[in-house]
Amino acid sequence: MPSDAPVVLLKITGLAKHFRGSGGISNVTFSVPAGAVTGFIGVNGAGKSTTLRCALGLLKQDAGDVHLFGAPFSISARRRVGFLPEERGLFAHERLRDAVAFHGRLKGMARRAAFVAADRLLERVGLGARKHDRIGALSKGNAQRVQVLAAMVHDPDLLLLDEPLSGLDLIAQSELLSLLAEFRARGGGILFSTHSMAAAETICDRVVMLAGGRTIFEGAVPDASALAPHGAIVVTTDAEGLNSAARVLGGHIVPMAGAMGETMRWRVVLPREITHPVLIRALSERSVPLLAFEPIKPNLEGAFWHLAQHKIVESRAA
Repeated sequence: MPSDAPVVLLKITGLAKHFRGSGGISNVTFSVPAGAVTGFIGVNGAGKSTTLRCALGLLKQDAGDVHLFGAPFSISARRRVGFLPEERGLFAHERLRDAVAFHGRLKGMARRAAFVAADRLLERVGLGARKHDRIGALSKGNAQRVQVLAAMVHDPDLLLLDEPLSGLDLIAQSELLSLLAEFRARGGGILFSTHSMAAAETICDRVVMLAGGRTIFEGAVPDASALAPHGAIVVTTDAEGLNSAARVLGGHIVPMAGAMGETMRWRVVLPREITHPVLIRALSERSVPLLAFEPIKPNLEGAFWHLAQHKIVESRAA
């Protein structure tokens, strides 16, 4: 291994966790390196939160391995991790300073050190003057910021954040992202779980995509975006004509969720050499009515849905 290879803080291999009835994960594999923000993306219910809980030993996996800091999972290694869960855990009667310091104490910090760190972090996000206020007096966004500070107060090496931007306005988001950038610059690793492809594309260095309880991609953001299909999103009442035009050009159509009256949205996937004007001309020649036409952008969202669709087809064929 090259000497300049990044240190892997979290490595998950073949993770599976099944629940009675439905849901869970079946084959999740990825790693989180130091000094980078790794986006963990997928739709709601894809298994992101389940994966995070297994990674921290809060759930016992049915199969697979979890390694923290180069060794099998242990409670002592977990002390070096900061965790922001999907369900928030602050009590309304707690004071800001006490709540943040309490989480530091849970991670083994001395009492004085925990309060000093809490004061510093609250000042850093503009809440220093309110450190003696109660959590219940805060807006949802400010309460979310305090929750994030509680995950960072013990100066962890790895942050696992489940939807950290939820409830934050643009200013609060900017302040939080600045704090995370400082953490990353110090060599910390961040796993940033979100269902927002746009947020992941803006914030993350690399991404892990989850669909149907399994990993469908892991790698750099530009590499993921490059996998987005070439083509267009078309809304029309003539699916047969649309399909005919796509096939003549060597492409195919895929139905998309969401109807507009009697119309349907379709993803038209084309060979890279076929330009959008060529598709429009083929539709015009067949008198296919166009109610909407939008070129597919080479971004994470396009790549995600393309990869997820392929995995669904593969699983059905298996």
